[in-house]
Amino acid sequence: MKAIILLITLLLALPFTLITDSFSDSKHDLSKKHLNGLTLIWSEEFEEDMINESIWNFNIGDGCEYGLCGWGNNELQYYRRENAFIENGSLVIEARKEVFIDESTGKIYNYTSARLDTVGKFKVQHGYIEVRARLPSGKGLWPAIWMLGEEWSLENTKAWPSCGEIDIMELIGSDPTIVYGTVHAPFCYGGRGVGSSFKLPRNYDFTQDYHVFAIEWTSEYIKWFVDGQLYHVVNKQEFAEKGCTWVFNHSFHIIVNLAVGGYWPGPPDDTTVFPARMYIDYIRVYEAPPVDEYFVFQKDTDNELMARTRGWTTVSFETVVNGDFEEPFNTLNNPLLNPDEWFLIAYGSNYIDYNRTGVSNGVFTLALKSTGGSLDDVGFAQYVWLKQNNSYIVKLKAWSSTNKTISLKIILPSIPSKTYFEVLINLTTIPQEFVILYNHSSIAGNIISLTVNTGYNGEIISSIDLYFDYVLLKPWTGEYETITSETSTETTTETTLPTPPSETLETTTSPVIETTRETKTPENTPSPATQDSLLKIILVTILALAASIIVFLMFKRK
Repeated sequence: MKAIILLITLLLALPFTLITDSFSDSKHDLSKKHLNGLTLIWSEEFEEDMINESIWNFNIGDGCEYGLCGWGNNELQYYRRENAFIENGSLVIEARKEVFIDESTGKIYNYTSARLDTVGKFKVQHGYIEVRARLPSGKGLWPAIWMLGEEWSLENTKAWPSCGEIDIMELIGSDPTIVYGTVHAPFCYGGRGVGSSFKLPRNYDFTQDYHVFAIEWTSEYIKWFVDGQLYHVVNKQEFAEKGCTWVFNHSFHIIVNLAVGGYWPGPPDDTTVFPARMYIDYIRVYEAPPVDEYFVFQKDTDNELMARTRGWTTVSFETVVNGDFEEPFNTLNNPLLNPDEWFLIAYGSNYIDYNRTGVSNGVFTLALKSTGGSLDDVGFAQYVWLKQNNSYIVKLKAWSSTNKTISLKIILPSIPSKTYFEVLINLTTIPQEFVILYNHSSIAGNIISLTVNTGYNGEIISSIDLYFDYVLLKPWTGEYETITSETSTETTTETTLPTPPSETLETTTSPVIETTRETKTPENTPSPATQDSLLKIILVTILALAASIIVFLMFKRK
């Protein structure tokens, strides 16, 4: 009898165990264990009430005790334990403007902050390391997340730079839109550092929200990322060409700090707001990924090529400005001064008739006196900030005074430039809409030039007028309907649009020029997670029914 009751209990408990097991790991927890196929090997989530001193050491003072007055950088703060604490699941490092007197020396300081490291407690050699943090702004502030070779310690500061230094993230508070990723090594020319920078698009900075700063560190190269966007790479080959020594194949420890003042940011001024806080949500270390042979030989990413050759520019985020031409724009615009406006391209002084070129009644007219000698010789463009590994829709509606082939290009606007995408578009005297799907690769630069080229393409044309109702760009949501357009048979004889030579203006749309359609899951098909839940419910029902039958038979036997 007891055995039967035990069996019934197990049968009833089993299905509920199966259901609750699927929720035993929260979404947050599951995201920690694996990242792009890599296994988590260490993490600091800052979920305790106090800073875990089995992981972290507090650096105290101004560095003079260790022969590093101003911590080697002419910094102004005194580091204290009291300026670092846990709040709402994040490590907080707080820089304060306050008078502090070092009792051992009598020296007076006007600023305090905190610096922590994992010397002797945690070290790592190679891996994917990511830190989710929110940064402060203000002149003179210098937050940093970085690593030093394991032989460096406060008792052995002379180990630098032979120990190696990897700066995962540094920010200068006077410009909170830019972060820097750098390595330092012995015998490197130009200050022993090789680095690059990452700039957020217009109206964004690193104080507004948390961002994920990461490095992918292998035996052959180191790559830097912000929110998954690759912006910098260094490798052994590049180091050898620069006369540097590759010192990154041994263990490093982690350092986090918020400095005040220093050679790089300079001192604070009256505009700097104190207290200033740096928040760190987590630090996670994953196993090293397999070496990607491409980056063994790739010296620069497209982002750092852009930053170095043309300079980072502030542009609109994932959209073009004035894409519907509702507003006129300056046809003499300089893209370096106003990158989020349309600008004209003319590799010849006599190509564009500027008197007739411009926006009127919501349509941009590009009046050409000559198409030059190649397709790229004349046109118009705008800079846009795109996410890597994302897809975008470009919609263009245009026509011309006579049939003309133009091209739409997506270009890295560096020197030299690099073409990511190009498609030819055949214009006629009838307005047509063209819809294009573009996939921005995982290694492409974030800042691109969306370019419409209207130059010579084999046609014998002395002059021509081109009309553009709109040139639009937006992220593709993955819905099939987003990339198709219905054909309009509507004809109008009265219009405010510039009228081509034909007597009537018939508006039609073209099919998609280029698209990659993903397989759609039918709307009525449950997702894998839903299917799993349904199976568990069915299992619960079957086992409960079995238990009921056993109970019925048991009492019937009596």
